[in-house]
Amino acid sequence: MLKAIIIDDEKNSQESLKGKLDLFCPEVEIVGIGSSVAEGKSLLAANLADLIFLDIDLSGESGFDLLEHLSAEGVQQPAVVFITAHDEFAIQAIKFSALDYLLKPVDPEELVRAVRKVEDNKGLPKRSASFNVLVENIRQASDSPKKIVIPTSEGMHVIRLSDIIRLESSSNYTTFFINGEKNLLASKTLKEFDSMLEGYSFFRIHKSHLVNVNYLKKYVQTDGGYLILEDGSRIPVANRKKEPLMSLLKNL
Repeated sequence: MLKAIIIDDEKNSQESLKGKLDLFCPEVEIVGIGSSVAEGKSLLAANLADLIFLDIDLSGESGFDLLEHLSAEGVQQPAVVFITAHDEFAIQAIKFSALDYLLKPVDPEELVRAVRKVEDNKGLPKRSASFNVLVENIRQASDSPKKIVIPTSEGMHVIRLSDIIRLESSSNYTTFFINGEKNLLASKTLKEFDSMLEGYSFFRIHKSHLVNVNYLKKYVQTDGGYLILEDGSRIPVANRKKEPLMSLLKNL
């Protein structure tokens, strides 16, 4: 059984989520329900929970305040699944931290998928790196995340966006080429990272390549067209990407 806590300031949302968990996830035992950060802290102190379903907007408070408590040294760190409305900034920050979220109203299939993922990861090292990156990205003055958590077979790696030179597709995995560091093989597709990094100086130049435009050195139009990056790598340019690439280069 997974012991879970629900923190949500809306009574209807609390009851709806509990009902869906009872119906679709009988392996989850609800050991506490709260509606504020203070109640969340009390419940965490009283229960060894495996999982928290945490609403982000708590009537003037933020669920991220409770996350800071979870990030503190010595605090029991359960898995966290965020519950949110369509808050684009919050969702983006959660994605960059390799954490999970569910949109309201909660879809039963997505709920089951999130619970299964927690079950699969139970017993693995706690994801304090993800918590710390999320708190840092949320609390910084700029609304642009500065770090990303990359899940690999070795664990979670925290990387600055500015240090990522390029990404390359490798079947259902993605290789990160990082300035001054060894390459990382991430257990997500390039499509997922493309969606996540869009708008953060990354450009999908080819179906297999996503590049950080800050590392562009030269565009060579011969031999089908390719980019030379500052690390010396040569990246092919897909035909359909040549026109948007020219527009991009003009605005750099």
